[in-house]
Amino acid sequence: MPLPCRPSLFRVRPTLLAAAVLALTACGPSPEEQRAAAEAAAAAREAAMAPTLQVFRDAKGRGDARIAVASAEVILADGPGTAAATEVSEGLDALREAAKTQVEAERLKALWSYVSTPIAGESNPQKAASMRNQRPEADDPASFAVVPTVQLVLRNDPRWGQSVYLVIEEGVFECGRPCAFNITLDEAAPKRFAGEASSTGTRPALFIKDDAGFIRALDAARTVRIAPVDGRADPIDFEVGGFDIGRYQAGG
Repeated sequence: MPLPCRPSLFRVRPTLLAAAVLALTACGPSPEEQRAAAEAAAAAREAAMAPTLQVFRDAKGRGDARIAVASAEVILADGPGTAAATEVSEGLDALREAAKTQVEAERLKALWSYVSTPIAGESNPQKAASMRNQRPEADDPASFAVVPTVQLVLRNDPRWGQSVYLVIEEGVFECGRPCAFNITLDEAAPKRFAGEASSTGTRPALFIKDDAGFIRALDAARTVRIAPVDGRADPIDFEVGGFDIGRYQAGG
């Protein structure tokens, strides 16, 4: 005689199943709640970018492209897809080029030193501006035996007036006899300047006699190459584009 069928332990009534699905659905966030959560997360990301965005706006407003680009890069890395990222992306390529120009200008300015020195018994101080010639790369020590270290000095002293001279700090650089230089500014043809060999008391010094003419030309130049007329020494080069004649005249 066949045994009666036993009810399956896994059989669930359709009505109970539907009720369970509805209950589970009711436990999750509604579409409105999901939308509100997404909007809150987006607002939080914008708020997190706000301080850096203000730095960007302030820097851009005052023409500091270097800081503006740096802050823009932070926003693009940390807040992609935000309104802040969209704002800083506009015109960013041009801003990057301006930042490169700014960094180079700051590098050239830093090559110059300005000093004002009080002189006993004089109402006006001695004012000076100076820089050193271009040097070989640090990883090429053998070349240091070839290129001398020469300081270009502009000096205005209340006792002696204005002078332009070269101080030979290391190596050898001579102006010949008679002392004279061929001086090239940027891509212009070399111009002859009379010179005079002297000394600072501790180091050789070579004076450029037309100091006023040299400084006028220097103020508009990017590079200066100085060579003895007789060719007895290799030319020395200076990156002078950062010269500030106002700072020189003011003594710093």
